[in-house]
Amino acid sequence: MTQLARHFDVPDPLPAGELRLPGNSGTVKVKIKRIEKRGKDTWVLVVAPRWNRWSTQVHVGKPAHEGISPGVEEVWAPSFAVSTEPDVYQRLHSLYLSAA
Repeated sequence: MTQLARHFDVPDPLPAGELRLPGNSGTVKVKIKRIEKRGKDTWVLVVAPRWNRWSTQVHVGKPAHEGISPGVEEVWAPSFAVSTEPDVYQRLHSLYLSAA
């Protein structure tokens, strides 16, 4: 059976929040980008920090230079795993209802 999904793209500037990681892994500071409701489930698309691995080989046969650099990744998370300040939640909730 096909279910309709309602989504809301959060306007800039993206509000900050925290994403609880599975188990007892802690939390990560994220930016909330999109809220989507599919049936009874609500999902949140967040922008989370990550480390990118890179490698460069200047000349063939010579050793490669490797390193890591900061980057971001978009991650879908269930709504219960994302938390924000109460005023941010109220603002997002009112914007979501007005967009519906």
